[in-house]
Amino acid sequence: MNIQEAAAGSGLTADTIRFYERKGVLPRPPRQANGYRSYTVDHVRTLRLAKGLRHLAVPLEAVAPMIAVAHSGSCGEVRGDLSEALSEALVETERRLNELVHVRDHLRLILAGLTTMRPADTAVPGMAPCECVRLVSVVAEE
Repeated sequence: MNIQEAAAGSGLTADTIRFYERKGVLPRPPRQANGYRSYTVDHVRTLRLAKGLRHLAVPLEAVAPMIAVAHSGSCGEVRGDLSEALSEALVETERRLNELVHVRDHLRLILAGLTTMRPADTAVPGMAPCECVRLVSVVAEE
């Protein structure tokens, strides 16, 4: 199958497939006489696995080794590597989620402050034109 068919079968774009080839996530497929890549069902399965791992926030650097184990290792090896990678992805996802909660809380605080401020009619030369600018600036320093 050609790259468009592999893309349709995997749910990825042709550009992503080429990127995965360059990064060693997907073994390079053989080329046809016309120079086009010739993908197999195994390539599509590999692409689906890569897509699933990336969807679960497994870093790209961990995807290629995991795919190599999936192709040549035992089910126990795959399970062990998968468990480790998903545990690490969970820790990172929880860290990012905590950061987002912190940002959300700051946004709510700033918006609440903005709704209670009275607009100033004049700006002091050399200073921020209004208190709302200071609110955002303080958050940036934290």
